[in-house]
Amino acid sequence: MVLSFFRIAVVAVVAFAIALGAVPAYAVARELATAQGTIAISEARPGLRAPSCSELIVEARDALDNHLIAETEPTFEAGACRYALSVPAQTAVWLRVQPVLVAGARVLNGSNANPPVSGRARTSGGSVALRFTVIAPTTYFFAPNEQKAIPLTY
Repeated sequence: MVLSFFRIAVVAVVAFAIALGAVPAYAVARELATAQGTIAISEARPGLRAPSCSELIVEARDALDNHLIAETEPTFEAGACRYALSVPAQTAVWLRVQPVLVAGARVLNGSNANPPVSGRARTSGGSVALRFTVIAPTTYFFAPNEQKAIPLTY
């Protein structure tokens, strides 16, 4: 009698776990915003040339961990270098302009060639790591569905 009760309990727990896993999990969509604007390309130092608009890439990175969120290639329209990209709202975001070759060389063999220099991590008491967001002039916060015009400079 005890053995059959145990079997019934095990079967009930397994059936409950399967039923719980079969319920579709709806992911909450992150609200997005749009960053757009022009890119001013400054004059190059003597002996070097300034890149053209087609040789640049605009990156949006998470300010907490420096992960790439979005990137776009700007276009040359109406005499100006312009960009537009979607970024997550209510998140600290960094916007940067990089030459395409620099952005492409950042990843080598699937690992980040340049370690993040954005945040500071301090370990205290075993494996607890504290991270701090560095608020820089390139850090932006967006409201949901906001379209913010941000001029960038290279």
